[in-house]
Amino acid sequence: MLNIGTIGSSWITEKFIQAIQLSNTFHLKAVYSRSIDNGRDIAEVYQADYYTDELNNLIFDPEVDVIYIASPNALHFPQAMKAIKAGKHCIIEKPMFTSVDEWHQAMDMADKMGVLVFEAAKHVHNRNYKRMKQIIQHKLKDAEQPFLGANLNLGKYNDQYVQYLAAKDQPDLLPNVFNPAMKTGNLMDLGVYPIYLVVDLFGMPESLSYRPIRGHNGVDLLGTIRLDYTGFQINIFCSMVSHSILPSEFYFDDETILVYELSKISQVELIDCAGASANLVAYTPENQLYDEAVAFCEMLRDKDKIEGQVRYESYKQLSLQVTQVMELLRQSMGRNSQRG
Repeated sequence: MLNIGTIGSSWITEKFIQAIQLSNTFHLKAVYSRSIDNGRDIAEVYQADYYTDELNNLIFDPEVDVIYIASPNALHFPQAMKAIKAGKHCIIEKPMFTSVDEWHQAMDMADKMGVLVFEAAKHVHNRNYKRMKQIIQHKLKDAEQPFLGANLNLGKYNDQYVQYLAAKDQPDLLPNVFNPAMKTGNLMDLGVYPIYLVVDLFGMPESLSYRPIRGHNGVDLLGTIRLDYTGFQINIFCSMVSHSILPSEFYFDDETILVYELSKISQVELIDCAGASANLVAYTPENQLYDEAVAFCEMLRDKDKIEGQVRYESYKQLSLQVTQVMELLRQSMGRNSQRG
């Protein structure tokens, strides 16, 4: 079993640790946090071999094989490059990097060092999404009428929004998730979920745009994304400052595929124009990161086999395409935004 060390002490780090222990995929060797108290708390709860507030202790530990990075977005690239150069495989929370140039630099170095680098886009690994993808591909092939598009919806209220509003008069209260210097915001932290699905299902768009509403410090709070393809378009609404219970919809002939909780793919339903409906997918895992942890473990286990290499290259190319689309959307955001 490969030894893993974690960077970060947020809720997603704990969810990932729970997933690797539930799936028996990696051994938790070490926990790093800038706060020694946070690191100690996590290490004690999940029985890590040790904890540290010195990053080099983790990076250069010869017994650590894999490093999981869940720090603020702006820190992903420098921390990943340091780990890759030390010969460590990396699992990096989405968005993995903030530019195409960073993506290429990291992957080139990973190839040189013989290590694998994964973007932790949890939803494209879970079994609900895989079944949903099969259904949509089948519908695309067999539809009698042209496929015209989809409307995707993701609104997840961030409980640090109140603190963000207070930071207008007290800048020291500004949370990382609302801090442009940390390369965060609505598009980066939420928009990446639907972008991953759309690019995986339909490939690269021919044109795109992102129209956000910005907050007092320029961070994008919510917005709409449009992706244009030959003969159809995908519209995406995402918001980190409002809660939405609306499903996402894909339209085929007189039927609609409804997808609930886009970041989890918790349920997929089919409904026709007469109102008849059928549940297509409704599996609820004990941990949302379980399938992701298994997928990464399998690719690392099979990295010297042709099947494993093909699987990894396919996933890596999807990550590159998503990074390209995200970079173009950020460029579009500069032309189309307005203040809230």
